[in-house]
Formats: sequence, structure tokens, C-alpha cells
Amino acid sequence: MKKFLIISLMIPVLAFTQVPDTCFTKQEIQDISYTLDSLYKLADINDSIIEAQKKLIADQRRLIHLDELQLEYKTKQVALLNENIQLYVEREKHLKPKWYENKALWYGGGILSTILIFQVAK
Repeated sequence: MKKFLIISLMIPVLAFTQVPDTCFTKQEIQDISYTLDSLYKLADINDSIIEAQKKLIADQRRLIHLDELQLEYKTKQVALLNENIQLYVEREKHLKPKWYENKALWYGGGILSTILIFQVAK
């Protein structure tokens, strides 16, 4: 009976402890190792590409900010130049000669006075 009991207890232990054979050959282990190494290398390359892209994005954002500032300053410059043009127009309105400052009028007046002086002197 003892033997039967020992055998009956050993059968489930032996049945469930038998693991299927999962041993790899040397070539399979080397292939797995090469695959893992190449994946690690690709991961490192991808990380460096991601870092380079992050730097490029940061540079592009700085460039966009500088472009926005330049556009803002150009807008202010255009506004100031338009204001300057308006000031020139106003100045020209004030500097336009009056009717009595007409050169033709003075030239005609000079000729007329000369003729009158000769008429009186005769």
C-alpha cells in the first residue's frame, strides 16, 4: 500500500513537472542575439533621429518667432511711413504758393511797370 501511495503521489508530480523541450541551438541563440543587437542599434538610431528632429523643431519655432517679430516691425514701419507721407501732403498744402506769389504775375507786373515807366518818361 505504501508503494501504491507513493506511486500515486508521484504520477501527478511527474506529469506536471515535465516541461516541453525549449532548448535552442547555438545558431538560433546567435541569430536571436544578432536580432536583439540590431534592434537595439535601430532603437539608438531612432532616438538620435528623434532628438535631431526635436532640435530642428525648436529651431523652426525660434525662426517663426523671429519672423513674427520682423512682420510686426515691418507693419509698424509701414504705418510710420504712411504717417510720414500724410505729413508731407499736409506740408505741401501749407507750402503751396498763394495767388499773389505766382511768378507769372510778378513777371507780368515787371514788364508792365517797365512799359509804364517808359511811357511816363517819354
